[in-house]
Order: sequence, then structure tokens, then C-alpha cells
Amino acid sequence: MNKLPAKFRQPIVGLGIMIVMLSSLPAILVSQNLPPQADFGSAYFSAIGQMVPYAVPLGIGSAIFFNLVANIFVEKVR
Repeated sequence: MNKLPAKFRQPIVGLGIMIVMLSSLPAILVSQNLPPQADFGSAYFSAIGQMVPYAVPLGIGSAIFFNLVANIFVEKVR
């Protein structure tokens, strides 16, 4: 299997990390704060629904910003 070029590897790894964070952090918070007899599924999906509209644009915007800063830095080093 051929390796992907670096310009594809970094976004794929970043996307994977973002997916894991967006799915596991609400699960941790819900499991810590959930009453004993409450339904985990509905509380988890409610937490996902509250977090994703803010987290996805923030993640995309910060990825674009840091990519631009990194490219400027690389150009100055060369």
C-alpha cells in the first residue's frame, strides 16, 4: 500500500482527532453528570447537538488559520 503524501496525511489525522474529540468528550461529561436512572443515549445526543454547531466551525477556522501561519513560517525559513 502506498503512503499518502504529507499534504493529505495531516488533514486526515486532524479530521480523525476532531471526530474522536467530538464524540468522546460529551460522552465523558454526560457519564460523569448523569443521574443513576437517567437515559444515557438521549442525554448524549442532546450534548452532541449542543456542542457540534460551535465546535465544527471553530475547528475548521482554527485549522485554516494555523495552516496559513505555518505556511508563512515555512516560507520565511526557506
